[in-house]
Amino acid sequence: MRHKIFLKILVDALMSALFLLALAHHGTGNLAHEIIGALLGALFIVHNILNWAWYKNLFRGPYTLYRGVWTVINLFLLAAMGGMFISGVLISRDVFDFLPVSGGWTARRWHTAAAYWGFILAGVHLGLHGSMITGWLGRRLGKWGQWAFGLFMLCLVLYGVKASFVWHIGSKLVLRRAFSSWEGVSLCSFIWDHFAIWCLYAAVSYYVSSGLFGWLGKKASSKKNKKESSAC
Repeated sequence: MRHKIFLKILVDALMSALFLLALAHHGTGNLAHEIIGALLGALFIVHNILNWAWYKNLFRGPYTLYRGVWTVINLFLLAAMGGMFISGVLISRDVFDFLPVSGGWTARRWHTAAAYWGFILAGVHLGLHGSMITGWLGRRLGKWGQWAFGLFMLCLVLYGVKASFVWHIGSKLVLRRAFSSWEGVSLCSFIWDHFAIWCLYAAVSYYVSSGLFGWLGKKASSKKNKKESSAC
């Protein structure tokens, strides 16, 4: 069991790193971009195999609001990643150039949109796992360590807001822009900016889900207690 958990964490970490590199198309060059994309696709398949139980239980048991939101986000993430890989094959000029398929500018725009939707939804997906991450950190960091980590994340999230506008994330999500200017930008700077953007969406989804579902849980518990007291 521990080996499987470690493998899941390793696969997810590698996927995260490859995703950030895959977005940096202009910094890596087309051949490297396509190789990274192919590796990301292979790891995404492995990720789904390791989490196959989620698919098996999709139509089992009751659906709470939390489970419903979680399921919708996962399905949209699956669709975005699928769209990214399919459009990537269509516009490939190196790795999949041997296939008798081709895509033009429209496929390229869809590829960018699907990639950024997958990027954002992956951040949201991570944020919904936030309680596991904060719990793990809480057991290993002292009080001052948690404060330092929280301050670092706050600064990173605020920087992610700025980076979102710099890199026109909103325009890319709605097919209005396929590329951003790389003038004066290094590969490390691009990756750092997009890591901050990713953390922004993860943090927002974590705090929104914690606040909303925590409030709903307390409300449901309060109603249950009132019913039990009135029954007595």
